[in-house]
Parts: sequence; C-alpha cells; structure tokens
Amino acid sequence: MDGMIFGACTVAGVIATALCARRAVHHPRAFTWLIAVAFGVCTVGVFFAVPAVARTAEEVTGLDNAGKLVAHVCAILWCAALQLTMVDLAYRPEYLRAAMYQRVCVAVVVLAVMVPLFLTTNGQDVEFTTAYAGHSSVTPYLLVYLFYVLITCGELVFLCGRTARRCRTTRPWSGAGFTLGALAAVLGVGYTVSKGSYLVCHALGSPWSLDVEEAVSPALSGLAVLFLFAGLTMPMLGGLRRRLRGGERTAEGLGR
Repeated sequence: MDGMIFGACTVAGVIATALCARRAVHHPRAFTWLIAVAFGVCTVGVFFAVPAVARTAEEVTGLDNAGKLVAHVCAILWCAALQLTMVDLAYRPEYLRAAMYQRVCVAVVVLAVMVPLFLTTNGQDVEFTTAYAGHSSVTPYLLVYLFYVLITCGELVFLCGRTARRCRTTRPWSGAGFTLGALAAVLGVGYTVSKGSYLVCHALGSPWSLDVEEAVSPALSGLAVLFLFAGLTMPMLGGLRRRLRGGERTAEGLGR
C-alpha cells in the first residue's frame, strides 16, 4: 500500500514541481520560488518513502534506513519551505524577514536533534517506524519529527485559511486552492496525531492496533501531499486562465 500511495505522490509531485518552476521562472517572486522548492523537496521525500526505492538506497549507500532518513529530512525542509511561502503571502513585508529567520532556525534545531538521534540509533536491527516503538531511541526520534510536522501543519491551517478568505471573492481559483491547502494541513495534523498517539500509548503500555496505524497514517500522509500539490497549483492555473481570457478579449478587440 505504501508503494502505491507514495508512488502516486511522486508522479503528482514531478508534475506540480515542473509547473511551479515554470511559473517561478516567468514570475520570479519569493513565494513562487519557495513553492517550487517545497514541491521539489517533497517529491524527493515521497520518492524515497517508496519501499523499493528505500531498499535500493540502502544497498547503494551501505547505510541502513537511508531512505527513511532522506524522507524525514525532506519532510522537515518541505514544511519549512511551505511555512516561508505562506508567511510571504500572508504577512506584511516589515515582518517577513524576522518570520523567515524564526522558522529557518526552528527547522535547523529540529534537524540538529534528529540527525544525531538517527546516527546513534541506526542499525540493521532497527527501523524508524512505529513497529519499533519499543526501542529506546526510535520513539524520541519520531516524536521530535512528528511534533515539528504537527506545529507546521497547525500554522498552515491558519495561514492557508486566512489567505483563502482574502481571495474568495476577488480570485476564486486562488481561494479554492488555499482552501484545499488548509484541508491538506488538517490531514497532516491527522497523520501526526495517528502516529504520535500510537507512540505515546505504546510508551504508556496500552498501544492501539499497529495494523490500523500502519494503514491510516500512510493514507492520511498521501492525501495531505496530493491535496497540497493540487491546492497550491490552483492559483497558478487561475492566473493562466485570466491571461487567456485577457488574450481572447484583446484578439476580439483587434478583430473589430
């Protein structure tokens, strides 16, 4: 199931990244490049989350769980890029620089905690999944990762929702896209709650079904990624539609 979900996300990510990179080239602004970077990083992350790709990465690098490390690092960088994108869209210019520094610093601190935990724990007898929640270092590693994703998704719900309300009447395509972005962030919150609650309950000695968690979490994660790809490319499609309409009206005027 993981292969199908993350494989579909990879294909969608390649398409969305190409579209957003094209827009960034023609309309260079901070948020257009940040969206393209965020989608590119996310695409790399979900690609390495495909089980077959993860196994190949281990064989090529000789590092156990190499695919999982790449996927988690990409998730952190993706979340940071999305935060910066929405901060650029939602806040005043005088606040922008400080807000960006704050979020970059938080992402760096999270990575500085996660990577050493990974390196000290990594080995053939362990995987960084909820199936190994009994391992002394796997749970702290996953909780650090999940807490950061939870905080980021919570902020994205607020920022995407706020931007969607602003655009609803003047730019309906953008409004619909940011609404989808907010929904994607809600699904991201659900993903972290699903995984995190299992880890916490396991630590307390009363975990719920691991089979259910392993089915629910990838589904929530995959849907969140797909909705976000769709949502943040819709404003670009809306802009293209307006330009096409403008070209049609110009052609009609010249014809007259």
